[in-house]
Amino acid sequence: MKFIKNTWQTKHTVKRILFTFFTVLFLLAVSASAISCKSNNSNNINKTGDDAANGASADVSSTTEEKYIYPQFDGGGADFTFLSPTTTWFYYTDVERDEMDGEVLDDAIYNRNMFIDQQFNINIKSVDIDVGQIYTQIRKVVTAGEDTYDASFCPIACGGNIGSLITSNMFYNLNDIANLNLDQKWWNQTMKNEAAIGAGNKLYYAGCDVDIMTLQSTSCVYFNQDMMTNLGLDLPYNAVRDGKWTLDALDQYMKSGANLNSDASFAWDLNGSSVYGLTSYEDCPIALLAGSEAPFTTTDANGTPHLAIQDEKFINALTKIQQILQLQNGAYLYANQPVATGFHCEPVFKNSRALMVIDELKAADVFRDMNDTFGILPIPKYDETQQNYYCHDIFATPVVVIPVTNSRTDFTGAVLDAMAYVSNRDVTPVFFNIAVSQKQLRNDDSIDMLNIIKDSGSFSVGYAYGWINTLYDTIGSTIGQGKAYSIASSIERLVPKLQINIDNTMALFQ
Repeated sequence: MKFIKNTWQTKHTVKRILFTFFTVLFLLAVSASAISCKSNNSNNINKTGDDAANGASADVSSTTEEKYIYPQFDGGGADFTFLSPTTTWFYYTDVERDEMDGEVLDDAIYNRNMFIDQQFNINIKSVDIDVGQIYTQIRKVVTAGEDTYDASFCPIACGGNIGSLITSNMFYNLNDIANLNLDQKWWNQTMKNEAAIGAGNKLYYAGCDVDIMTLQSTSCVYFNQDMMTNLGLDLPYNAVRDGKWTLDALDQYMKSGANLNSDASFAWDLNGSSVYGLTSYEDCPIALLAGSEAPFTTTDANGTPHLAIQDEKFINALTKIQQILQLQNGAYLYANQPVATGFHCEPVFKNSRALMVIDELKAADVFRDMNDTFGILPIPKYDETQQNYYCHDIFATPVVVIPVTNSRTDFTGAVLDAMAYVSNRDVTPVFFNIAVSQKQLRNDDSIDMLNIIKDSGSFSVGYAYGWINTLYDTIGSTIGQGKAYSIASSIERLVPKLQINIDNTMALFQ
């Protein structure tokens, strides 16, 4: 990597002074906000959230948490450069902030980066390009042998799939990178376990909170809390905690929420009054499959993936999901036209025309100013015997990769791990606070649900490598839209082709 000229020292000294000054202001603002919120609501955000919102100006670890030990590296004032995506889909995609601006999430990102800059004597930079161009850019610089990016946030499947870059030897196996503590909670353990394949369980991408878009890309269930109360329904928070938030429970809430309200039918009418039980878009059945712990593929102890789409669990889960998502009696509404038309799941829910919606965490920003109070839940389990909740990450979810042209991998591992740790400690709670910024939601219930969602987000490794995309997309365009799909026979016809996809990929891992 090239080092900054002497002007870096002057620039960084100024930034350091500004950092200290603005951090003090930030701490005062956060403290005032916390006091104000506490006076308005005795069940405010839990202590972890308040403490973490204080920025990354010091390594303030919980008394019950082992202190993080930062590796001793000196970057010599050089840039540490990320390639990161931008989108037109209203995600928060800033990995770098040049200054504090009073927006708490922006300021948390700025504080985190300044702390890491000072810890490792570097200058964090982000080169931002459209999410659909990330693959092309990575392939271009790696093929040319250019050490341009220390790390990249690469989408799972946007304009192709991340597996095509992996099998082209574009990325390091992260298990070989020193100083990456991938077993720690600041790395997504659900995603890590899903992603490891091949001999030695090679891991080429990982999930963390450095790019907030990774969190925002996780699917969840939003529900209209006021509507549920008026219907005499129990709020599902305790059902989640008791392990009883299942597909059957979702189905019952969906049916309870459907109401014609004097409309002639449940056919969508922007000016109508009917209310639907659940609204969503094509990814809905994929999210429910993930929640049901019904994977498209499984991986054995030798790291070899196998199709699981003919397993009893997968067939039973998809059959139940198809039954739930039928377009009848108002229980489900597929809505994915442009937002401006109103026939899109987000405005349908926001305008109190649906009891629930399955969407990504980024939609919380859309719902912040809705008249009714909303709640957030993880994707339901298949049944009560299932141990854990699982949430689905959408196709554009950015994950961390290290290009093979990176010439200082030990140092990169140290910086990435520290950033992931500080992000989990100081940035994620700020994002959580924003996600539940409706006054009525600033409570332990919401934070509990968000932690479950965060820790369970993942996606099919078969989708990352393009093995099962034909089936994946077909499920979305049929069941996701409330259309009929012959599950068993259609899957049987697809199995030979999908198995060839897996075999071709694994041959490249030999």
